[in-house]
Amino acid sequence: MKWLALTFLFAAFGLSACQPAPQGATPVFPDFETPGTFNRMYTFAESADGKIRVWTQEQGDATNLYEMRKGADGNWSDARQITEFPNHGMLTEPSFSASDGYLYYASNAVIPERGRGNDPNIWRAQPIRDGWAAPQPLSQAINTGARELGPVMDAQGRLYFTSDHSRGQGGHDVYEATWNDTIQDWIVTAMPAGFNSPRADAQLAVTPDGNRMFFYSYRTPKLGFVDIWTAVRGADGAWQAPVNLGEPVNTKDADLGPSVSLDGETFYFSRDGQLMQIPMREALAGEGWSGAEAD
Repeated sequence: MKWLALTFLFAAFGLSACQPAPQGATPVFPDFETPGTFNRMYTFAESADGKIRVWTQEQGDATNLYEMRKGADGNWSDARQITEFPNHGMLTEPSFSASDGYLYYASNAVIPERGRGNDPNIWRAQPIRDGWAAPQPLSQAINTGARELGPVMDAQGRLYFTSDHSRGQGGHDVYEATWNDTIQDWIVTAMPAGFNSPRADAQLAVTPDGNRMFFYSYRTPKLGFVDIWTAVRGADGAWQAPVNLGEPVNTKDADLGPSVSLDGETFYFSRDGQLMQIPMREALAGEGWSGAEAD
């Protein structure tokens, strides 16, 4: 019996030893100067081949996109502001699609053929060897004249974005869009009742399989000024009610700008303007925090 007990003990030890020790959130760019109030970074995106990194960075009242590219020698280039994308002081919230490989983002560039501009719209650009192909705005089914932001696309080609269109509850609401081959356009649908809140729900991220979404929200309960929330798609295909992601991602600081690596293994977010990364299994450890722990 003693031998049997020791066997179970060593087996249990072996299983636990195989699990990596929790590392917690660490900076994506540990060598970068810590951002201040006017140059905060958020919404980090990495291409499927791991050779292009893009993120949002503020410069006072403006927001710009920056990129780094990995060379043939395996070294990363210096950070470079992307100046090829048209804008009027706003380029923000990039994400690489798990479906078509394009970079989706929001820009307040004027769309001449539509006779309007200065409101942010959803655009996309294809990465090429030495830069980017000409960016194109999505159709008016997506870009309504309201403020459309936060585009993310899963491997099935489902597009999610936020808008402050008057059809929503207020602030920014989350929408889902699917491409229809018959009409050659997007069909936009509202999220289920209880998904959006009267305040802003913004800066989306979705896992490649499309079964989990992240976004920041001011809704309660919350640990800080703004927290990251998550929702899962049920077995019936319907989205469930969002819950607070909890610790270790959410803290008393401003935690926002979520994104997910295209292998689904790493969770990225911004904490007080600094880009952070954490293994997905650790990011989900506090899922469902209800505030009761603070009582």
